[in-house]
Amino acid sequence: MRQSASKKYFCTALITVMLTALSLTGRAQEIPFIPPVYNYTTGNYKAGNQNWAVAQGSNGVIYVGNNNGLLSFEGINWKLHKLPNNLSVKSIYIDSDASPERIYVGSFEEFGYFEYDEKNQLIYHSVKSLVKDYTFHNDEIWTIHPFKGNIYFQSFSAVFAYDGKKVTTLSPHPAVLYFFPVGDDMFAQLINNDFYRFDGDKFHHILTRDQLKDDNVVAVLPFDDEYLLITSKSGLYRFSEDTQTLTPWKTSIEPDLTGAIINRAIFSANEQYIFGTLNSGLYAVDRKGNKLWHVSRSSGLNNNTILALYSDREHNIWVALDNGISYIRTQSPFTIFEPNDVQIGLVEDILFHRNNLYVATNQGIYHYSEAEKNFFRLPEFDTQAWFIRTFGNQIFVGHNLGTSLLENGKEKVIPEAQTGGMDIKQAVINGKNVLLESTYTSLYIYTQTLAGKWIFSHRAEGFLDLIKNLEPDHTGNIWAGHMYKGVYRLRLDNALRKVVEIENYQSLDSAKTALPDPVKVMKLKGRIVFTDGNRFYTYDDIHGKIIPYDLLNRYLPDFADTYRIVSINDTLHWFIRNTEYALVSSSGDTYRLVDRIPYSILNNPPNMGRANVYVADEQTTYFCLNGGIGRYIFTEGPKQKRSTLYLSSAEYYDRKNDQTSYLDPRKKAIIAYQHNDVGFQFMYPEYSKNVFRVECFLDGYDSRWVNTAEDLSISYNNLPAGEYIMKARVRDNSGAVLSTVGFTFRIKNPWYKTWWAYLSYVLFILFITVLLIENHVQKVVERKNKLFSEQENRRLAQLDKQEKEITALRNEKLESDLTYKGKELASATMMIINHTEFLKNLRARIQSCMLTGKINRSEGNELVTMIGENLSEEDAWIVFQENFDLIHKNFFRKLKERYPALTPSDLKLCTLLRLNYSSKEIAGMMNISIRGVEAARYRLRKKLDLNEAENLVDFMIKFE
Repeated sequence: MRQSASKKYFCTALITVMLTALSLTGRAQEIPFIPPVYNYTTGNYKAGNQNWAVAQGSNGVIYVGNNNGLLSFEGINWKLHKLPNNLSVKSIYIDSDASPERIYVGSFEEFGYFEYDEKNQLIYHSVKSLVKDYTFHNDEIWTIHPFKGNIYFQSFSAVFAYDGKKVTTLSPHPAVLYFFPVGDDMFAQLINNDFYRFDGDKFHHILTRDQLKDDNVVAVLPFDDEYLLITSKSGLYRFSEDTQTLTPWKTSIEPDLTGAIINRAIFSANEQYIFGTLNSGLYAVDRKGNKLWHVSRSSGLNNNTILALYSDREHNIWVALDNGISYIRTQSPFTIFEPNDVQIGLVEDILFHRNNLYVATNQGIYHYSEAEKNFFRLPEFDTQAWFIRTFGNQIFVGHNLGTSLLENGKEKVIPEAQTGGMDIKQAVINGKNVLLESTYTSLYIYTQTLAGKWIFSHRAEGFLDLIKNLEPDHTGNIWAGHMYKGVYRLRLDNALRKVVEIENYQSLDSAKTALPDPVKVMKLKGRIVFTDGNRFYTYDDIHGKIIPYDLLNRYLPDFADTYRIVSINDTLHWFIRNTEYALVSSSGDTYRLVDRIPYSILNNPPNMGRANVYVADEQTTYFCLNGGIGRYIFTEGPKQKRSTLYLSSAEYYDRKNDQTSYLDPRKKAIIAYQHNDVGFQFMYPEYSKNVFRVECFLDGYDSRWVNTAEDLSISYNNLPAGEYIMKARVRDNSGAVLSTVGFTFRIKNPWYKTWWAYLSYVLFILFITVLLIENHVQKVVERKNKLFSEQENRRLAQLDKQEKEITALRNEKLESDLTYKGKELASATMMIINHTEFLKNLRARIQSCMLTGKINRSEGNELVTMIGENLSEEDAWIVFQENFDLIHKNFFRKLKERYPALTPSDLKLCTLLRLNYSSKEIAGMMNISIRGVEAARYRLRKKLDLNEAENLVDFMIKFE
């Protein structure tokens, strides 16, 4: 009896311990973490607010039925494909077995399918025209399902069965509210009526509406060998068609669903039942009905009204909302808890202690209340807190005002530690087990009592500075990371009272004079590690110097921006970088990246340089976020399948017509030279927000890999003629190549480089050569002819010159002869005139003597008669003038016309001057003195109005 009682007591105790352990374990997991939620709004996809359906193509592209048409999304770019009626798409079904793939859509009084053409562009084909003997009246196609070789388009009035060639119309009464395909079966909920099975032509009754509490079934999901029927307001039911039994399914979310209206539900491949409501967001439970998570607008969902759910090929959930689209990463090992109504600020440190969760934030210390499912700040800790750590049973808190102990939820101030506490580590220094604390100014030492309690000992003398973190090594060095001035190496004396060695490292690379980031210090597998943003370094304690850490530099060359390493165990380590948390495994002398959590996937990432993690156990790590905490559960299961890089379009630009044309990306393209502006659009269906980049190398043109634009496009302008291969690859932020794609094309030679152009060039050159030869021959002939002509012209010119000279000589001789003859004529005429004057005077003298009787009359008359016979009847001067005018071009006539005041004596003088007689000759010829000649010349100048500079003789000679 006593033994039985003892055994009973032992069993009771064991059960109590086990329950307590299970309770503690369970309670530690009661925090309502949710998977990451990413929202897309109209600002992202540039279309209508409401979204009605979601589906995924075989290439990973997500398609969404939107109020404005069909949206496609490949992780980077949204694109809207409109229907002919420009109305909404209410339903989608993708037939990946068709070639090419068909995207069936339903709209208002319209249904059909989109299909990619040979240029990879979506083209719409309507099926409505195949409908016979049916009049559409406000029909909207709400669901599309394949069943028994047909595609069924369901509206609230009729069902249209399309077999690929014709459309058969079914008009059940009552009409179908929803179709539910499950495996090889198809069920239907009729409007305000019962629940049926559909065989492709007829409806077979299964359940009455009364059995479902006068409610509609909105989803049918597999449940072991049964079916799970989800009603709008009346709960969840397990239905066995074999036994025709309907059993309510009790779940932990049943109280939550009391006021909710379920609109959609799916069963994901990761064994989760997910329910979308019209007013309370999303709920997820496991097969046992345990609540996994609840996502609503208050916890990150864009809207609480769920219009459609879809589980993609990675088993994550797409949610079509009344206002926007959400993507829930249910497959992510990383989950998040961000309290809604409490702003806890930036989390600096996390501590689980005796089933209590504490977080140190920039607003103080917060404690998580399991009852309230929320954080509450401890009233005595309301300032910036830097760390919260436990040593033994004591909890140390470093904050802005110093360091305190947390005991029973209250602060116990450490009076001696009144300078802001930044970091605290346990270490063995000079054989003594101590706690080292770094602060805003000093280094504090804590020692342990015999009872195992840590107490403040003293402040180390000889060192004052702002130290962010500490890393002691096994040789007694204390590596102190300054917030801005690199790293200090400190050594204490044997009594640990004074810092006796101080060495500062602001740069680790002697070749660099300035670094963008200060040196960081951390510890990996017991070894001190440094980073400077470019490489890893470690401390060589044998030679006492810092050297490059070749092992890490070889395996993790892109991780040199790591500023904190937190080890899970000897083989798994978190490397905390400026852009991500990276999980790295080590095995011997090798390091390998296992997983990464980019800050880009977080709605509220930590501040740069202040990220931290808390390792709870080998499977669970908690992350310090901005306004919340994250949780990562490590599993050895298969990793997410990588996406494939696709060339979604290849295009060229026609400059002449200002048009863009598309090429078939599946085969080699031949492009005319005038279209040598070529563009490429890539897509990499990746929705996890992981950082990646697409690089391109145009073989035959590029000399290096070139990044695409943010929308994954790249263009090349004015490419020369030739053969090209467009090579593209996806790389993550560690440089690993994830996927590649290629495209071959040729740009034809321009018309002036074609064979017929070259033939025309040859013919043209021959033609030009012939022309040139002919022209050359012609020029030679012309040159010779010209030379002959020039010689002939010179000969003729010489002859002409000679003739002219002869003529001139003749004219000169004639003129000279004429002048001479003129002078002779003038002389003769003057002599005649003088002789006549003499005879007249002599006759007059004789006659005078006859009158005076000096000569008798008879002799005198005889003499007068003799003289009269020798006198000419013509006036000799007039005759002279006439002859002189004939020789000298009317000299006298023109002279008298121009100068009518000239007397006969003046005219005679002009004649003699023209004949270039000297004054002496003129005096003799005119029978006057030389003085008389000069006087006559003076009078003549006056009459001719000549100035003193003009020569009278020249004037007469040149007068015409």
